[in-house]
Amino acid sequence: MKPIFVDQTSNLSRLLFAIVLSAIFMFADHRGQHLDSVRNLLSTFLTPLVYIADLPSELAFWSGERIRSRDELFSENQALKDEVFILRTQLQKLVSLKAENAQLRNLLGTEQKVEGRRLVAEIVNVAGDPSAHELLINKGTAHDVFVGQAVLDAYGVMGQVTEASALTSRVLLITDPRHAIPVRVERSGERSVALGEGRFDFISLQYVRNTADIQVGDLLLSSGIGERFPDGYPVATVIKVTQNPGEPYARVEASTEAHLARTGQVLLIWPDKEFQTERENVELRQEQSRQPESDNDKETLR
Repeated sequence: MKPIFVDQTSNLSRLLFAIVLSAIFMFADHRGQHLDSVRNLLSTFLTPLVYIADLPSELAFWSGERIRSRDELFSENQALKDEVFILRTQLQKLVSLKAENAQLRNLLGTEQKVEGRRLVAEIVNVAGDPSAHELLINKGTAHDVFVGQAVLDAYGVMGQVTEASALTSRVLLITDPRHAIPVRVERSGERSVALGEGRFDFISLQYVRNTADIQVGDLLLSSGIGERFPDGYPVATVIKVTQNPGEPYARVEASTEAHLARTGQVLLIWPDKEFQTERENVELRQEQSRQPESDNDKETLR
């Protein structure tokens, strides 16, 4: 039996038929635009096929972008974490610098109130013995520091120099049991001597008369007696007055104005020139007064 559908035409015939048919369609479309509707209809039906054919490349591109975005986000997140860590570290330094700057401003305000020569020094060490309230500062005899020199901070009297080497000096704080400083009450003018208690930020006035005009809240100032500490600098504020019946003296406790345990800089002060010159003249007169006695002793021995 002969097959119904048999390909009896040659490929050349098919090609010629296709060329002729294409030429006819092109001519018809060019002359009268008769195939626009057919073209639009075919484009509508073929559009999903275009998207489907392009889907694999789109999926590959999308996956690559997702992977690259994830890696970039991870790297960016890690970089931001590192930056936050660095900024937090810098913030700690800025907090320290802010506190130091405030302290220096307070010292500057104290310098403006101090007459005569003054010098800012830094604390480089604190005594390890809890019973010894001493500091080591980074200024010494090379900076004209001398034993007995008064030391302040931005708020009040801290103590005095007890040892001085070329580049460092040791400061005995007013809270040390070995330390005493003459004071006066700002309000009433009562005078006394403040002694260290061995506790930071606390001193006491002993052997104060029961009739003395001292009250809680009174400010104690350096009196200048003894020519060691200049007159008029804050020392402490009275926080407790104890009067025992039958006892001739009252006990007065006070809180220091200077921030002894929280400061990083101190202020060294020198006596004003007039006071220093007068002191040198007194020492010279005393030395001259002793000189004839020694000469007379020599004559007696002869």
